[in-house]
Amino acid sequence: MLAKLKKLRKQKAGGFTLIELMIVVAIIGILAAVAIPAFVKYLRKSKTVEATEGLDKVKAGAKSYFQADHYDSTGNLLAKQFPGGSIGETPNAVTACCTAGANAPKCTPNSAAWDQAIWRQLQFQLTEPHYFSWAFGASGSNKGATFTATARGDLDCDGVTSTYTILGSIDSEFGVVGKGPIISNEIE
Repeated sequence: MLAKLKKLRKQKAGGFTLIELMIVVAIIGILAAVAIPAFVKYLRKSKTVEATEGLDKVKAGAKSYFQADHYDSTGNLLAKQFPGGSIGETPNAVTACCTAGANAPKCTPNSAAWDQAIWRQLQFQLTEPHYFSWAFGASGSNKGATFTATARGDLDCDGVTSTYTILGSIDSEFGVVGKGPIISNEIE
């Protein structure tokens, strides 16, 4: 009887078979193959929040500027308009941050780049590291006033950019309306 007990204990303490271990490894491999691309996509998608939030700030600045009264140097009231002219790729070219490798490092903030009339009038600047470059253009006055704001970034440094655009105009009640964001290559 004692010999039978020893034999049973030896069989139970044997561990996993090779087949069982291979099945577990295969299951882990399948889960990783599904989860890793989904996780990478999630990370890229999280980077695009910068663009949508920034465009909301630009739109709010444009609306505030349009609704405020502005006067010329002789004190005459000017027609309602958005900050005039256009400015592009601020603070730098979108590919400038991709020189360090393929993981899309953030651009270092540059306060001097934002020290331009249009960005001051929009009350917009980036003071923290960022993925996107920004552009703004406006034309017309009163009910014919329009603006276009764009955020463009290369989220994985492959030369393909994500572009977010918002189009602003004036409605029949003299309110500022923004359409968008219009998205091209959301996560590349």
